[in-house]
Amino acid sequence: MAPVRFETVGRPAEGELLQAAVPGADGRPRTVRVWTPPHYADDPSARLPVLVLHAAMPGKTADAEQPDVFDGLVSAIKLGRTQPFIVVEPAAPIGTAHPCDLVAAAPQSLVDDAALRTAVAAAFRTLPPGPQGWAALGVDGAAPCAAAAGLTRPDLYGAAAAVSGRYDAAALAQAAGDAPAGPAPRLLLAAAKTDTEGVAAARKVSDALHAGKGQAARAELKLSDVVQDYTPDRARLRLVRLAAQYLVETLGHPAG
Repeated sequence: MAPVRFETVGRPAEGELLQAAVPGADGRPRTVRVWTPPHYADDPSARLPVLVLHAAMPGKTADAEQPDVFDGLVSAIKLGRTQPFIVVEPAAPIGTAHPCDLVAAAPQSLVDDAALRTAVAAAFRTLPPGPQGWAALGVDGAAPCAAAAGLTRPDLYGAAAAVSGRYDAAALAQAAGDAPAGPAPRLLLAAAKTDTEGVAAARKVSDALHAGKGQAARAELKLSDVVQDYTPDRARLRLVRLAAQYLVETLGHPAG
């Protein structure tokens, strides 16, 4: 198969955003975007961890829902909170109105599949695809996607972070409990201090996992509910920065 060609479509947050059509398991192309950080070209030998940014809008990538998400991500690098990383954005599947429900119900059908990972790893200097170097992130409506992916596919993701989400706690616990045995899933659930509904939703997930079976009960869960700022948008950027820091730090300490 010919290599997938990624073309530049923008330069948000001092980095570069590239896009390609990557064939899926059914042979149909799907949009994949990749953001490389500032100074990516400076060290041709450096291989970077990958944050897979999930999307909740069918057929769209995450930055269509959260155009400023890269500002939060790059701030983690510029402030020295984490080493540089690459962001991969697969478009959410179009066969369902609720992509995150599909992730929980059918974890094997993730759009972040072997073909996508092969194409990205061939075109960019990533760490090898797998839980030692790749993590999942979801913001707002996509937070349940990242939570479900992290809980059910620790073979793909070394960690996951879900920001400002609303969750079906019982479905997440069931999906995690039904997942094959493997490394303990590692998950951050973060919500702003003033987001009382989001904080309550995260705590319900925590309670459901602790009361669950198998991988659900083994999950290493971290809750964050202390971030605050002048506006909800500013608080979300701080939460995204926190999530990036958690993910890269956690990837640096492989699960036993």
